[in-house]
Amino acid sequence: MTAEEPMPALVRLFKGLADPTRLRMIAAMVDRPRCGQDLAAEVGVSPATVSHHLRVLTEAGLLRETRQAPYVFYQLDLEQLQDAVKAVSSPKRVRELATSAPVDDETRDVLRAFFDGPRLLSLPAQRRKKDIVLEEMLRRLPRRREYKEAELNRFIEVTHPDFCTVRREWSMGRYMERTAGVYKLAERGRAVVDAVVRGTR
Repeated sequence: MTAEEPMPALVRLFKGLADPTRLRMIAAMVDRPRCGQDLAAEVGVSPATVSHHLRVLTEAGLLRETRQAPYVFYQLDLEQLQDAVKAVSSPKRVRELATSAPVDDETRDVLRAFFDGPRLLSLPAQRRKKDIVLEEMLRRLPRRREYKEAELNRFIEVTHPDFCTVRREWSMGRYMERTAGVYKLAERGRAVVDAVVRGTR
């Protein structure tokens, strides 16, 4: 993958693959470089159409170019494609990817240390790390106006068996408020969840 954030690069790469004509062009470029004229003849589309698809594939990071005047030759960058497939090759990798995009290095390191895919291994003792983990668990909750205690327990158990501790930490950290056995997001909790919706976490 490229040096940019992994999620946008992956989305762009897979969008590049999401077209039958581009897939046929990629198949033609696996073994050897091809120029636009060769591709147009082999795939059976116009040179203008080939140019458009080559531009999309290049922007997706899937092609290597070599120039032999007056032609430009293109070949599939197989390593880039293999890296993309590896990035989504297991539930754990997908989870890491999904949680990694707009977060800082510290947050990413904490999530990797304390989560194994969807499961929380343990709650950190250090306050800063604990808040990072609690906020990640909060983001994973299904969105509700309110949660009955038994319902909230079931949601928490998907990630960690000690739902009593997690509930208590959310209340003590002012992420949630509890009234008569019903939990609602407090202002701090809403800020965490709303940041995901806005794509600013």
